[in-house]
Amino acid sequence: RKEQRPPPAMKYLPTPELQHFTSSCLSGARLGELIVTGFIEAYQCKPDRNEAKLYKSVKNKVEKQISSSPIFTEKMASSPLGPINHTSTIQLLVQLISTLNSSLPDYDFSNLQASDFIHESNLDLVVNKINSYLLNYALEAKHHGVRKKFWDTLDSVINLKKCRLYSFVPDDESEVFGQGHVWTMNYFFVNKEAKKIIFFTCSATRKLQFNPKMDADPNLIQDGSLDENIFEMEIDDHFSPAKQRSHIDLTVPWSR
Repeated sequence: RKEQRPPPAMKYLPTPELQHFTSSCLSGARLGELIVTGFIEAYQCKPDRNEAKLYKSVKNKVEKQISSSPIFTEKMASSPLGPINHTSTIQLLVQLISTLNSSLPDYDFSNLQASDFIHESNLDLVVNKINSYLLNYALEAKHHGVRKKFWDTLDSVINLKKCRLYSFVPDDESEVFGQGHVWTMNYFFVNKEAKKIIFFTCSATRKLQFNPKMDADPNLIQDGSLDENIFEMEIDDHFSPAKQRSHIDLTVPWSR
């Protein structure tokens, strides 16, 4: 649900290589029968009054949860982000929420809980999933060397060996992430020492899905009057906020 709220706390870090990857590879790229859309962005953890307010709100919710239980055990405190009654866990939750709020400013994720995230303990599994879903095969054929350059770029920006990885698994009917997607990935690369977070979100839809024009006149396809541009209508408008990710003119090549 769209809501009006104050600007979030995370500081967006313009990174030409990541911007160019978004523009070249995640802005309606066609991979076989799929259209891929998304973005990858870097943020600096920069606490301010908005984040302090969010922290207080999240902390109050946790305290209310604890007080409502007659017996609160360590097992009950366990969450994918760590013990929910620990200050460091609440801070991490606030940072992940703030990153989502910063990257998708038309939406408010302030009510998310630690249980909405997953701690990805194995970097290799995440690398293999991103490679197999996105970077291998069709995209590698379009942009030779893209897989190596992608991971080299991430490592140079965030230092993967010092990162903890988390994923966000939204509800299937999520207005932002869930509707009509063949697959979706939402990963946070968190370098606590450097106070940086990279957020990578990517989803795929089929080229030809339900479309109001087709529903109104099923003969459009048969008589050839259906313009090819209709296939682009499934690209999610949620991934085109003020930063104009899909129209960045950069000279950093992804094909070398």
